[in-house]
Amino acid sequence: MAKRWSAEDIDELRKLSQEYSVQAIAEKMDRTVGGVAFKAHQLGVPLKSRAQAADPSYPDLDWANSGENKSVPDEIQSG
Repeated sequence: MAKRWSAEDIDELRKLSQEYSVQAIAEKMDRTVGGVAFKAHQLGVPLKSRAQAADPSYPDLDWANSGENKSVPDEIQSG
């Protein structure tokens, strides 16, 4: 059964959506990406793409735009 959205959950979604990607929000709120995206859509809350959002769990992922040639970290590959 899906977890219900409380007023506090909705407030947290609105705050997190200003800085984090839907993937990061889902992880922080212990919800599915689809659940977070659906609720944000219902509320008219815009979500950032990974490229636009701060995602502290993977700070090295910005190498794709930096011109550096790095390999994908092991913890992401095993993911």
